[in-house]
Amino acid sequence: MKKYILFVCTAFLFTNSALRSETIQLKSGEKIEGSVLAQDKDTVTIKLADGNTKVYPKSLIRKVSFAKKSDPTVINKEPQVSEKERKLQEEKELTEKQKRIAEDLKAKEEKQKQRDGQISNAKRHYFEGSFGVGNGENQSELRPFFQTIQIVGLLFGGGGQAELQSTPYKTKHQSATTRLFYSWNRFTFEIRGTEARGNFNTSGFQTLSYGSGSSSSSDKTTNILLGSGETKFQKLSSRIGFTPFPHPLFDFQILAGVERIWTKTSQEVDSLGGITTTGLNPNRISYRETSNPLRGFSIGIGYEWKFLERFSLQGQILHLDLQGPSTFRSNEFSFDASPFKFRQFGLDYQWKSTGTEVNLKFSTKLKEDLSFFVEASNLVLKNKMGSGYITENDGGGDSDLSQILVKVYAPKILIPTLLDSKTVLTYVQVGANYRFNF
Repeated sequence: MKKYILFVCTAFLFTNSALRSETIQLKSGEKIEGSVLAQDKDTVTIKLADGNTKVYPKSLIRKVSFAKKSDPTVINKEPQVSEKERKLQEEKELTEKQKRIAEDLKAKEEKQKQRDGQISNAKRHYFEGSFGVGNGENQSELRPFFQTIQIVGLLFGGGGQAELQSTPYKTKHQSATTRLFYSWNRFTFEIRGTEARGNFNTSGFQTLSYGSGSSSSSDKTTNILLGSGETKFQKLSSRIGFTPFPHPLFDFQILAGVERIWTKTSQEVDSLGGITTTGLNPNRISYRETSNPLRGFSIGIGYEWKFLERFSLQGQILHLDLQGPSTFRSNEFSFDASPFKFRQFGLDYQWKSTGTEVNLKFSTKLKEDLSFFVEASNLVLKNKMGSGYITENDGGGDSDLSQILVKVYAPKILIPTLLDSKTVLTYVQVGANYRFNF
């Protein structure tokens, strides 16, 4: 009876755990991993992890360990998707991805199309000629330079002359500008020539000093200056421009070019006064000529803004760097000796000139290729003196070392202190443009 009860309990234990058996521990200590497939009162049949089936006598088994398997419905809460539904989902995702790619590509194409349209509208190939006239002011260097030289000479020497002209150094002028402009897509080529002519009077005062400077032997007098003069300012520019980002309405350019400037002045100065206490006649007539050619380069920016279909605003901002010589010659006839005394005076110096040029031009279209414009320009160069010398023929030349040093170094040292040396050209002009489109 006891054997029967033990058998029933053992059978119940194995029957209740057959589906959950995972490990059989033998009395020898060996552990067998697998799943129980069948059993009877004497044996247990187990399926090993490698798939093989093996039968163990119950007399060799110490115990069987069961691990409760988790409910698959609890582990995987997500509903099982069929193969058909999965394929439909993948196809939907692929379609959406392709749609996004197509939209991005379309946006890029539209942007590129818009940019190509801008470049196409900004393309240009034309030749334009323009001519304008107007007035303004100009200043060349050597008129104020010559007067400052006289003041320096009077300070360092016992005899000499110094004058003060009441006429401003800036001279009113009438000017004209011719411009040839060729444009080809991103590149532009420009040749611009300006000429300004003006007249001025030489009214003022002149102080004359005779003798060595001591009170016993010197004689001083003051004359009135009368006379007239002419100025000519010429400027020639050759420039090339490049547009890095073409646009049909606003065109921005980088500019570089070669610059030439010529300034010339000719004047007659009559110095009139009474006889001095020592009986000298201080009256004299001077014919003076100056010239100052400069050459160098320019670099800067330019722009053109087109608006309301028929209007445009063009501008240039340039830095100029030039250098060149200057020459001044004065031929003077004085009547302090009988019948007269001829005296020559000369200045020869090198100059370094840097400054800016600003041009602003407003145009309005009258017809298809004809337009009217108003242009303003301002050029200001600051001049720095280099090497040079003062030349005279009075008395056969200087043998006094101090006077030679004064003639060489005094202008270079003192002139910048006494004179803010500038070359100036400003004007406002009106004119017309005519364009030949290719």
